[in-house]
Amino acid sequence: MKWHYHADKGFTLIEILIVVMIIGVLIAIIIPNYLSYVTKGYNSAALADLRNFKDAMEAYYADYRMYPTY
Repeated sequence: MKWHYHADKGFTLIEILIVVMIIGVLIAIIIPNYLSYVTKGYNSAALADLRNFKDAMEAYYADYRMYPTY
């Protein structure tokens, strides 16, 4: 007599739901952190722009002894 072992291939619904839940939890943790980093990046860029603007205004003042009025 031959015994045939029939192995089911694939995942069960519960396994798939667990994986989806884990991915959902990871996304819920990652997205706020990502948005925080993006906000910090925008703030850093804005501060750098303001420093450059200040330097340009001071250079103009050094050349003309007045600040531009336009």
